[in-house]
Amino acid sequence: MAMKIEIVSREIIKPSSPTPQHLRNFKLSFIDQTAPAVYVPLLLFYLPKNDSDSHVVEAAERSQHLKTSLPKLLAELYPLAGIIKDRTTIECNDNGAEYIQARVDGTLADILKRPDCSILRSFLPVEMESTDSETGRIVFVQASFFECGGMVLGLCFSHKITDGTTLGTVVKSWSSIALSGSKDSVKFPEFNVASSIFHPLDSDIPPIMKVTRDESVITKRYVIESSKIVKLKAKAASPMVLQPTRFEAVSSLIWKCLDNVSRSIKGFPRLSVMSIYINLRKRTVPSLPGNAIGNAVGAFFPSHSTEKEIDFQDLVTKLSKGLKEFHKNAMETINEKKKAWLSMCGIENFGVRDDIDHYMCSSWCRFGFYEADFGWGKPAWATVPNWLVPNLVLLMDTKDGEGVEVFVTLKKEEMTLFELEKDLLEFAAVNPSVLN
Repeated sequence: MAMKIEIVSREIIKPSSPTPQHLRNFKLSFIDQTAPAVYVPLLLFYLPKNDSDSHVVEAAERSQHLKTSLPKLLAELYPLAGIIKDRTTIECNDNGAEYIQARVDGTLADILKRPDCSILRSFLPVEMESTDSETGRIVFVQASFFECGGMVLGLCFSHKITDGTTLGTVVKSWSSIALSGSKDSVKFPEFNVASSIFHPLDSDIPPIMKVTRDESVITKRYVIESSKIVKLKAKAASPMVLQPTRFEAVSSLIWKCLDNVSRSIKGFPRLSVMSIYINLRKRTVPSLPGNAIGNAVGAFFPSHSTEKEIDFQDLVTKLSKGLKEFHKNAMETINEKKKAWLSMCGIENFGVRDDIDHYMCSSWCRFGFYEADFGWGKPAWATVPNWLVPNLVLLMDTKDGEGVEVFVTLKKEEMTLFELEKDLLEFAAVNPSVLN
């Protein structure tokens, strides 16, 4: 799909009021410190208005609306307007966010009819794998306007202060300001609460995982609609797990299909490990606010041997049991803080062994991205571009909040077999139109 994107303007948006001197140094938590050096992306697609006479005027008005509301957001969420000084501190110097306006030679329907995860990267304001995410500006925004009047809002936030929950919180706050024109009714999160529980490390240590672009991998999108979710959960149920959750059913299905591919290609028994990332905000003592800014993510690692035929219900049971144990023992693990986290997330150990298949699964469901109304309606699609990281699985809501969009990144040889998995195709549609 040929599509030309032209940068119209590029500017720095500063906070509407200066950050007080006593708030100029923001301490990262030890989870922030060890977060990968990448930008966390989000793309929000908005349909054109049918009654618009001039899409050029409308684009200018929407862009100005974003640039007027963003300073108010940055004044309240002041660390986002700073610079990462080192791996322990953000200097809240009101450096601001970079804002880019772009013009797209094409229509939004061209994208939404048959989404291409690799093309979606063009709507981001910065490369996701840029090392600037560790040392430079924290927030980048790109508003891209189509000839038809549709638009894409592309966001990139440094992972050093952003997880999926944080991204949802910031988008909700920003859209609320833009919609109301005021920040008075917006409930902003508190800062520094995460570092009070996840105390910063004393030394400057590297991230737990180095993320680099791997051009040998490919990302594919699969959609499991709400009606199929009901059937999948029924198939996942067993005497051990009577009512599996949506996450348990979907992630176990994907895990089973991944293992089938590995058995077909590698042909000998291996240990299959699935890293499951969990929001810790309600599991700390005292609990963190649900909208606390920063990285508050833990992980557990269910595993099994691929020597025997993989049973779907057994995987659901294993994953469900692991989740319950993690929830029960979360604070016990967290209380060990530095040693526990570094050993728990030392996933590089899995990657260097030839007898282990290591997959990573993260859910961005229930983050409220589809509520982001800046004044021209809610998004028709909230999504991410292709992560060029192998063996990654990301789950996101469908627009109705009941179905799941699954993004899977694999080596091209593995993806060729994964797409043919009967268990997958029984429930998932392969990259359907967003407009349906």
